Amino acid sequence: MPNSNIEIIAPADGRGETRNFLLVCAAVLICAISLLSLLHSASPKALPELPNHLSNLATQVSNAVEEIELLEQAELINAPYQLADLPFPTYQNQSFTQQDEHCFSLFQGQYVFVIERHEEGWDAHWAPSEQAVDCHASLDWHSLNQ
Repeated sequence: MPNSNIEIIAPADGRGETRNFLLVCAAVLICAISLLSLLHSASPKALPELPNHLSNLATQVSNAVEEIELLEQAELINAPYQLADLPFPTYQNQSFTQQDEHCFSLFQGQYVFVIERHEEGWDAHWAPSEQAVDCHASLDWHSLNQ
């Protein structure tokens, strides 16, 4: 190799790479923390819970909805619905009342339970209430059968 020049390259000390790596790590951490804080602050408020003494009633109401759907599938009941034909639970000597052809309600203490027939099926809801209301009252309804 007659005309070749030998170039000596100094070894890299790694300081620049280490600094860049730490800057990228810090940027990723800051981004992750800011996204998590946005998610945490945007979470909806927690749903209120039924008191423990009403959990048995809530289960019975949910089961009644499933039983009604099975009775409909077996064509043992159909519209117009009558309260006497539907397997609604009673609780502390109180039973459901029929508000209209598709709405049934039970007022228990400070809570009201409703079972309602929609085009897509039956739904059960509960809401805190000071008085007995029907299915269309403007309350904050919470579903029992989800």
